[in-house]
Amino acid sequence: MNRKKMKYLKNLIIIGILFTLTSCANKKTDKIIDNELNQLLEQKDYFKLRERLESNEDKLTEDRLLYYKAFVTNAFGEKKQSNEHINGLLEKYKNEFNDSTLTSLLDLKASNYLYSYDYKQASASYAKMLNDYPNVLDSVEIANCKNVKNLFVTFSNVKPQIMHKNSLVQIASYRNKFNHIMTPVKSNGVCEDFIFDTGANLSTIAESQAKKMNLTLFEQNVDVGSSTKINVQSKLAVADSLYVGDILFENVVFLVLADDQLTFPEVNYQIHGIVGFPVIHQLEEVHLHKNGNITVPKSPKEKKLKNMVLEGLTPVVKVISDNDTLLFTLDTGAKNSELSFKYFNEHKSEIENRGELQTNARGGAGGRTTVKEYLLKNFPMKIGTKKTTLTEIPVTLEEYDFNKYFDGNLGQDVFNQFNTLIINFKYMYVAFE
Repeated sequence: MNRKKMKYLKNLIIIGILFTLTSCANKKTDKIIDNELNQLLEQKDYFKLRERLESNEDKLTEDRLLYYKAFVTNAFGEKKQSNEHINGLLEKYKNEFNDSTLTSLLDLKASNYLYSYDYKQASASYAKMLNDYPNVLDSVEIANCKNVKNLFVTFSNVKPQIMHKNSLVQIASYRNKFNHIMTPVKSNGVCEDFIFDTGANLSTIAESQAKKMNLTLFEQNVDVGSSTKINVQSKLAVADSLYVGDILFENVVFLVLADDQLTFPEVNYQIHGIVGFPVIHQLEEVHLHKNGNITVPKSPKEKKLKNMVLEGLTPVVKVISDNDTLLFTLDTGAKNSELSFKYFNEHKSEIENRGELQTNARGGAGGRTTVKEYLLKNFPMKIGTKKTTLTEIPVTLEEYDFNKYFDGNLGQDVFNQFNTLIINFKYMYVAFE
């Protein structure tokens, strides 16, 4: 090749590089698309957010693209990748974001750390929110942030939770008279039956049971919300070892409630403990059978179906009802499903016309309370490929923190219409057989 031709090709390459760099530098975010994505993020509709993001990546600058990807990967269980996006944003584009956005990213980062049981890093993220950005937090948010920070600071020297499982495991659990799935657990040679509850953000134990099992107790008190809107005080504990059926877990953290907070004398019921979401999630896939037994496969099975996301420590499932696409929290500890205050506001006239106003008792940690709600008849649902109809479902007239962004809570009245409920946290789906 002669010198003239080489010089020509070299100039072409340089021009190409300069064109690429100039294009990247001049690339602007489509404000309409950005606003749409931001609205979906605020609504926590991660299914639509992922769909719209994938079809509009070329209309976003790198900082906005990474920002939305951080939340989408978090929601679909890719916690490590989410933190990589966040770290990239904070290293490269920190000055592009306001304090409110930076606070949201720190909160998301803390959530990611909880899935690797890195309580020290999670508490450090909450501390940074309080120290660096108190001006963007209102009094309630500051109180909540302090509470969560104190919780995980207490566990900062606890090693990550470890599960030991090398084969398919059958757990001889059963359903009690309240339709709770009662699961055999053992710690330090002491056996008891705990509720298997995806709706419990952390595993929970009665104080007398924690002492009986000789768990390591911490005197740090934290406020704990409940499904009754009654806040209760909790201590904290760690089980060095906990068997759930024949599966051994190490370093399991617990909320510790006073016995009377888990006692319901009016129905002669005492809860000794709850196997909560962080333990259940580590199983990767569970099959909950109608008779109460639990199967944990050796390895999770992949499906094309992706109808579940995670919001913090809460699983959320896509549900189709007639022409509505709805989002329900998944709660194996709930006897009955319900529609939320958000759903009521969006379907108010229909509910007031079709529904029957009633008063009902609501139970949870902290006791029972009386609430007003509407009762709807014959509510259709499609979850994954399966259809069913609830003969009745209540619509709550109060807003609860655990599902304020969602349309309802899925309970055992739905699950029991099928032989088996499959929850897969690796490939993010809920299916029925």
